[in-house]
Amino acid sequence: MNVINHSNNKVALVLKCKNTIGESCFWDPRDNQLWWTDIEEKKIWSLNEDGHSKIFNLPDRAGFILPRKEPGFIIGFPKNISIANQDLTSFTTIQEVETDITQTRINDAKIDPYGGVVFGTFDETSDRNKRRPIGSVYRLSPNGLLTKLFNQVTVSNGIAFSPNGKTMYFTDTPNDIVRKFQIDHNFNSYKELDIFINKNTAPGFPDGGTCDSHGNYWSARVRGGCVVCYNDKGQLISKISTPSQTPTCLAFGGRDLKTLYITSLSSKNHSLNKVDDIESGNVFSLNVETPGLMQSLAIL
Repeated sequence: MNVINHSNNKVALVLKCKNTIGESCFWDPRDNQLWWTDIEEKKIWSLNEDGHSKIFNLPDRAGFILPRKEPGFIIGFPKNISIANQDLTSFTTIQEVETDITQTRINDAKIDPYGGVVFGTFDETSDRNKRRPIGSVYRLSPNGLLTKLFNQVTVSNGIAFSPNGKTMYFTDTPNDIVRKFQIDHNFNSYKELDIFINKNTAPGFPDGGTCDSHGNYWSARVRGGCVVCYNDKGQLISKISTPSQTPTCLAFGGRDLKTLYITSLSSKNHSLNKVDDIESGNVFSLNVETPGLMQSLAIL
């Protein structure tokens, strides 16, 4: 078993930003900054290596933000994918998504090994108990072709790719399992493998996910107050408590990719039966020994 040794297994507060729903974090190799979205507040945040943050206002909620090979970003607004300039002042829609389903919006996304964007939608009905599997997972290829990969999704999350680019991970958060797919070159074909991680392996539910350079899969356990790591066989090998009960997304950053950044959401958005989750909505970090993978850039 590939056991991970942490140089410091205590999660530290990085930025007291009090996001409503902090999500979709990534370390941008173009400017060596952490970027993420605060979905409900219609804002994008960046944080540089000196600890200085910047806020960008958006015209709508962004489920995800991802970097392009060209200057600028790919943004997942509720019902469309757009290209934004580097200053996040100009937005061009390149694909509409599920405009016929009023209660879904775009959520989690990752850039695949071939420069496309794999993303999912979810049922954002306010009562979580009434949400249904009416969302789907899609791939937007570098040539702009949108393909539906699969449907029957309630809350899409946890998308990540293995170091060799041959495996994709995905979770439908309420189901508490992580699924595993084998993908061929440029998504010419793909097939679902056995369940990678089954239910009840850790507190809370699987939210955002990412892989490190050894092929381990890291998962933020929203409403579970921890981040966890599984080896490539799906065995739990590490569990680290977080200051917030609601971690949402993970990204390896820093120039050596040995800092794991963690976003979170404000616990007032979830019935946690906790009065004192005072760190919820902030950004945290964890120093690790095994580096992550460099962030891919979208060819769109």
